[in-house]
Amino acid sequence: MRLDQWHIGPGQSLTQFMEAEVHVSDFVLVICTKAYCRKALAREGGVGYEQQIITGNIVGGKPREQFIPLVRDGEFAPGPECSVPGQFLGIYAIDLRDGVDMDKATETLLRAVFGQPEYKQPPIGTKPTFLDAGVAEAAEMEASEQAELETLRLPVMEIDGWHLRSGVASHHRWPQTFEIPDEKERRGLQKGDIVKLQFDIAVPPSEELGNVSSERMWVIVERRAGPYYIGNLDNVPACSDEQDHLHAGDQIVFLPEHVISIYTDEGQEVKINDDLEAADGKAENTGDTA
Repeated sequence: MRLDQWHIGPGQSLTQFMEAEVHVSDFVLVICTKAYCRKALAREGGVGYEQQIITGNIVGGKPREQFIPLVRDGEFAPGPECSVPGQFLGIYAIDLRDGVDMDKATETLLRAVFGQPEYKQPPIGTKPTFLDAGVAEAAEMEASEQAELETLRLPVMEIDGWHLRSGVASHHRWPQTFEIPDEKERRGLQKGDIVKLQFDIAVPPSEELGNVSSERMWVIVERRAGPYYIGNLDNVPACSDEQDHLHAGDQIVFLPEHVISIYTDEGQEVKINDDLEAADGKAENTGDTA
C-alpha cells in the first residue's frame, strides 16, 4: 500500500511520486468526491495533474480495471452532484458513501484487489437431450436410407419380367427427332412430378407382339434415393391381359436417363417425335397408354 502521506516527506516531489507509483502499483484507488470530480474536469491543481497521469496511462495501455473508483459522496450519474470523473463513467465504482453497508463495500474492494470474486461462473450443465433429438433422427434416417439404397436396383428382364429403355440412348440413336428433356430437368425432379418412361414387358410369344410389349407409361415421382428416383406406375399396361409382371401402382425404380418426357407445371407434355424409330423397320408395339 503506497500513500503520499506515508511515503512523501517535506521537500520531496508529489508529482514524481504520482508518476512513479502509477506504473509500479497493481491497483490505484481513486477516492471520488464532488470536489475531486470538479477539479478533475477543470484539470485544477494536483487533482488535475493526477487525472492527466491516469488518462495517459489508460491511453498507453494500462488496464482500466487497475484503477478502482471509490465514491465517498455525491452521485454516480453525470450532473452537478456527480463525483465520478469522465474517464471512470460507465465502469464499476464501489459505493463508500454514508449509509451503505461499509463491511460489504470493503469486502467488495478486497475481493477485487486479491482477485477473489464473490460470484463464480458455474460449470455448464449437461447438454439437454432434446438438442440431440434432431441429430439422432437424422442419423437414423440416413441409416435407413442407406439400407434402402443397398437394396434398390433397376428392373431386369430375366428377374422381373420387364425393364426400362434408356431415353438418352434413344436420343443418341435418333438425335434429330427423338427429343428428351435436358439433363438439368431430368435430374431436378421433385415429389409429385409426372414423367414418361419406356417399358419393355415380357409377354407370351405371339405374332402381334413377339415376346416383348414395348410401352410408354407415366410414373408419379415419390422420392429420390441416391442416384435413383422412386415412383409409382400411373398407367395400366396395355398388355395386362398377357402378363402378370407389371401393374398400375407398382413401384418403379429409375434413373434420370430413363425419362423421355416430363409433365410441366402448366400440364403440357414435352412432345417426342420418334418417326425415325418407327421407320427403323423393327416391328414393336409402341402404343402410348397415357
